[in-house]
Amino acid sequence: MSTSWNFSRLGEGSISWVDYLRDPSRPRVAADGAAAVVRAMGEGLPDATLRLIGSLESLEVVMGSLMHPVNGLLDPSGMRLSPAFTWSRGDVLASMGGMQVPIDELMAEARSQSQTDAVQHFQIAREAFGECRFRESLEALKLALKTGPGLMAAGRLAWRIHLLRALVLLGSDHNTDPELINPAEAEQSFLLAARYARSEYRLDAARALLGAGWAAYVKEGPQNAQNDRRMSSALTYTDEALDLDDQLVEAQFQTAKFRMAKDEPDQALYGLRWLPISARVLLLKAAADGDFRHHSGKLDAFLNALRGEQQAKIDSEVVPIASRVRQWMGCSRELAETPAAQRLVDLAEGFQARGLLEVNQYYGSGYREDHDFLRESFFEVSRTVSREWSEEVAEPASDAGTNPAQERRQTIQHVDQELEYQFLNGLGEVLTTYRGAPGTRKEFQLPPGNGPQSLAVRWIPPGRFVMGSPFNEPGRELDEVPHSVTLSTGFFFSETLCTQGQWSLLMPHNPSKFRGADRPVEQVNWEEAREFARKLTEFHHRSGLISVGWRWDLPTEAQWEYACRVRKPGQFHGTTDSVAWCEQTSEKRTHPVAAKQPNAWGLHDMHGNVGKWCLDWYGQYPFESVSNPAGPAFGTFRVYRGGAWSDAARCCRSAYRARSVPDFCSSNIGFSLVLSGPLSEALPEPTR
Repeated sequence: MSTSWNFSRLGEGSISWVDYLRDPSRPRVAADGAAAVVRAMGEGLPDATLRLIGSLESLEVVMGSLMHPVNGLLDPSGMRLSPAFTWSRGDVLASMGGMQVPIDELMAEARSQSQTDAVQHFQIAREAFGECRFRESLEALKLALKTGPGLMAAGRLAWRIHLLRALVLLGSDHNTDPELINPAEAEQSFLLAARYARSEYRLDAARALLGAGWAAYVKEGPQNAQNDRRMSSALTYTDEALDLDDQLVEAQFQTAKFRMAKDEPDQALYGLRWLPISARVLLLKAAADGDFRHHSGKLDAFLNALRGEQQAKIDSEVVPIASRVRQWMGCSRELAETPAAQRLVDLAEGFQARGLLEVNQYYGSGYREDHDFLRESFFEVSRTVSREWSEEVAEPASDAGTNPAQERRQTIQHVDQELEYQFLNGLGEVLTTYRGAPGTRKEFQLPPGNGPQSLAVRWIPPGRFVMGSPFNEPGRELDEVPHSVTLSTGFFFSETLCTQGQWSLLMPHNPSKFRGADRPVEQVNWEEAREFARKLTEFHHRSGLISVGWRWDLPTEAQWEYACRVRKPGQFHGTTDSVAWCEQTSEKRTHPVAAKQPNAWGLHDMHGNVGKWCLDWYGQYPFESVSNPAGPAFGTFRVYRGGAWSDAARCCRSAYRARSVPDFCSSNIGFSLVLSGPLSEALPEPTR
């Protein structure tokens, strides 16, 4: 067997192309899969070269990742490494798309009897080739070529006939008959195929030229490759293939191989430098190739240079991000357990222990996916911060009477500690910093009167959640499309529904059907609910209780569902009986607010009692992830959420969406409020 995994004419142990094809061990290894190929290649590599490329174990993983039907290094079945990787060219060229055109289409293009006859002979030859009856295939192709000059006018058929003839004459793992194999004639047939394909099938012409280059390389001739005209022809054909298809990575490799055989290592390695990262697995093929081994020192220097460039990129692009992610992994268990974060940190911290191809495999594709995933992922972390304040006290008087020293005052330092919450993405970029635990309670003074003295709210931090319902949720509606929503700023949410007592302090009359100061106000339309919020904002601005830029309003649909769910999935935050006044539990009336169990952020009556107006126009949900959605720009209906005393339990679910025209009034509908403002403004200091 040749001392090279790939066929090579260099070296004392070199063999003929036919003998190379007839050696059963190489195709058998290729058929055994990725691990067998890597072991066969790696066994002959110097340790220094193997360390640069990667360990055998890591290379098996890299090679195994190529086992996908759409990968160019696989055969069309996707079940084993293709001959493109093992340098048996026939099968890979035979799998070219242009060769698979159905016979009906070829017949439709025939314009004469001679062309029809040629199509029929070609079909016989193609079927015989597929069944490994190569002698019969060659005979049928001869008959096709004898059909007359009309064939030459049918260029679409002519290139296919010449290409198939070239494949038979070149030989392959399945075609090892020395009486059929003739690389010199194969070269001429490849060139004719490229000539007829060039005008309409540019990429197929490139592959035909690639075959011509290989046929020129393997045909018998003088052994002095440096002065061999065969090598010049082989290189010319391959360069022409690259001119037609600059994405043909096999041509990039073949050009480098031929230049190595011509003793032009610098030019050869320069060509390999521009291999796409996804195709750099061909560097393993190069290291195991006899033509490259004659310049192993330069090959190792080249691989070392690639590793240096790779490390520089990782140091500048990945390491700063990874160090930030590593820092935050210590604060967030959720981030620490995220596989994307783990892989990114491993890439930065474990680079030196990995080979070139192992790092390329992740850095070339997986890293970008993980980077984008982490940028779109969000985590909440907390840390304890200290806050110092001082108090001045008088020194105690002494028995000797008073003096200036006794009148001096002493400053006592006090240190208070509290939690600071930070909302960041998976890359460790802090988006929001805020004080106060989620659900922290604060009370805001209301205008004087006979009603309640304050309005209690709960702090709702920024976050991300899945809005809508899963497809298997009982009672779900078609408009509850699940999608990821990010709310990048926090807000305060009223602890209870707006009561009739609170309403009466700002509005001229109470429209409610079910009267009671501590019951929710109802029979208010969307405009009236917003008018109450506007008046409350004006009162708090005049009183100095909230700064300019902060305001009360109805929650957006996303804010309402986020606050209702506390970021978690599920229809309710507890059992229906414990959290909701609905058709089954309400006795056909509203009930005083806060009589049912609150959710984890301290919010009552999110389910049932009365429906809650939201700010949005009704519209269809998107399918993609969104940030800070506020509904369509216009519409017919406004949304209200949460269900009411008269609704079935399924209409009180977290995801259920009700809607009506803005001037609609009903004893089923009331509202809650949110207090929000720009990040540049200080948050109102929450009451502990």
